Amino acid sequence: MFKQRFTLFLCLLIATLFLGEVRAGEKQKLRLFLQESLDSEGRQLALDPKVFEILAYFERRTGLQFEHIILPWKRAQAETLVGNGIIYGFSKSSERLRYYQFSQPVMVERVWGITYGKPVPQYKTVEDLRGKIVSTGRGFSHGLEFDQARDVVFKVQEDSASTISRFKKLMAKRSDLMVWPVRGFENHKDVENYFNHFILEQANDPDLKGKHFNVTEKPLFLDSLHFASAKGHYADAIAKIDKAIVQGNKDGSLPQVLRGYH
Repeated sequence: MFKQRFTLFLCLLIATLFLGEVRAGEKQKLRLFLQESLDSEGRQLALDPKVFEILAYFERRTGLQFEHIILPWKRAQAETLVGNGIIYGFSKSSERLRYYQFSQPVMVERVWGITYGKPVPQYKTVEDLRGKIVSTGRGFSHGLEFDQARDVVFKVQEDSASTISRFKKLMAKRSDLMVWPVRGFENHKDVENYFNHFILEQANDPDLKGKHFNVTEKPLFLDSLHFASAKGHYADAIAKIDKAIVQGNKDGSLPQVLRGYH
């Protein structure tokens, strides 16, 4: 009897260990909310392939498996806040820090000012924006300094996710400048060339053809981008992402995968 019980015990122990190994090898699946980007007719534009490359990097490094869900940015934030998944490409603000748990910064990006027409305004500091109307995407924050100055130093006009419509509003003088984060470029002439010879050509809109937009000589703000979850949700996933960021910066693999991401 003892021998039978001992044999049964060993079988159960082996089965438990085996199941544990299987479960340990399983990837944790979770929804990942991404920002939509629309054309002038409100159709979803294809995401930059570089975004998928970056997300695949984090899947390999963390063992997570992302279900990509593209939503209007405010809705993506709301879905994250009720615990339906995590969000990527999120920047900090005073309000967000109260409700969201942020990962370590995936990257730091420069936030430039875009203007149209002559004379070209000289916006060099936040104080230069006093009383101005600043165009941003709906539901966007561009970091803590931007957040502290909005509706105090300058007035924020939140526009749709359509890139083309934002440029047209700037041309129509419905805003004084448009703020736009760009990664990878440090010189304003490179940023200006990027806008006028890539973004506008990609837009392929007759109203923008031949138009020239100006870029501030220096970034107006610095912002950091993160993964984030609602506080009390997915803390284990954020911890895995943090570990991947720290190790990736240490061994150089994260800067390498981010190279060329504008």
